[in-house]
Amino acid sequence: MKLKMLIFGEDWGRHPSSSQHLALAIRDQVEITWVNSIGLRQPGMSDLGRLLKKGVATGRQKGERAPFTVVAPKLWPLATHPWLQTLNRSLLKAQLSELGPFDYVWCALPSAVEYLDLFPGSQVIYYCGDDFDALSGVDHEKVAPLERRLLNKAHLVCCASEALQQKLGCKTCHVLPHGVDLTHFSHPRPRPLDLPDGPVLGFYGALAPWLDYPLLADLADRMPECNLVLIGPNLACPEALLEKTNVHWLGPRCHDQLAAYAQHFDVALLPFRDCPQITACNPLKMREYLAAGCSVVSTRFDAAIEQAGVDVTSGREAFMEQVLKRLNHPASRLDQRRSVVGQGWKDRGNQLLRLLQFASA
Repeated sequence: MKLKMLIFGEDWGRHPSSSQHLALAIRDQVEITWVNSIGLRQPGMSDLGRLLKKGVATGRQKGERAPFTVVAPKLWPLATHPWLQTLNRSLLKAQLSELGPFDYVWCALPSAVEYLDLFPGSQVIYYCGDDFDALSGVDHEKVAPLERRLLNKAHLVCCASEALQQKLGCKTCHVLPHGVDLTHFSHPRPRPLDLPDGPVLGFYGALAPWLDYPLLADLADRMPECNLVLIGPNLACPEALLEKTNVHWLGPRCHDQLAAYAQHFDVALLPFRDCPQITACNPLKMREYLAAGCSVVSTRFDAAIEQAGVDVTSGREAFMEQVLKRLNHPASRLDQRRSVVGQGWKDRGNQLLRLLQFASA
C-alpha cells in the first residue's frame, strides 16, 4: 500500500515549479493530493478576479498533466482574524475529509503551517525553494513568523540551495537542488518561426526586478549584430530596452515550448542583479539551458558557481567578453548536456524518497 502525501504548493499548472516536478517524479511510490495556493500575502482589489475564479472552482479537479487529485482550497489568504482562521481550517478540513489520513504533509509555502493541526499524525516536510524574506510579491512581515513556526514543526526540511540551508540553519535541513527533464530539453526541435535570423542571445523567464536591465541594454548596444531575445511576462523591463532595434520581446511561452527556443540560442543568459533573492536562488532555467546544449553565461551567484557548464562572470566587462567568446567559440553541446546528467527530476525524486525514509526513522 502506497504512503500518502498532501502537498501545499502553488496553483497546479500555473508555472512549472520544483514542487510540481518532484511530485511527478515520486507519484509511482507515493499517493499524492495537491492543494493549490493558499497565498503568501493578503489580497487587494487587483486580486478579486482571481479570488472569485478560485472560489467558484470545483473542490477537486484533475490539474493540467496532474495524475492525482488537485484540491482548489476555498480560503482567505493569510487571514488574521481568529474567526476567519477558524473558518478557513473548517473549510479545508471538509474539503480533505475523504482523502486522508496522510503520512506526510509537504509545505512549499510557510502559510501552510496554519493548517498543520488538521493532520496530527503526519510527518511535516518544509520544502524551501526561495528566500521568502527577499521574494517579491510576499507579505514579508506576516510570512517570516510563519516560516519560523514551520521550521519548529518540521520533521524534515529540504532547501533548493546551500545558501538557503545556511540561512535556515536547522539540524534537519538537507539540500535538494532543482533538477531538469533532460530528455525533453535535449530532444532536437525545429527553430521557432518567431526567433529572428542571426545570432541570438536568449533569456526566458519573468522579466522581473531582479534582472540586470542596464547590463542587458549595454549588451544590446555593444553587440548590434546580435539579437537579444527575451521570453516571459514583463514585470519590470524598461520600455527603453524593449524599443532597441535588436531587442525582441516575444512575450510568455508555455513551458513545453521553451526547449525549442533554448536549443537555438547561440548564448543563453543568466543576467541577474546582486540581491538577496538571487543569492539564495537555484534557477530551473540554468539546468534547462544546459540540457538544451546551450553555452551559458551568468552573472555571479552561488548556484551558478557550483554548476558545471556555466560561465560565471564578475562585472559588466567580463560578462560582455564572455558572451563574445562564446559566440566565437561555442561550448560543446554534448558536453553541456553531460554536465547535467544525474541531475534529472527522477534523480531528485529518488533523493527525496531516501530523505523521507530518514525522516520516518
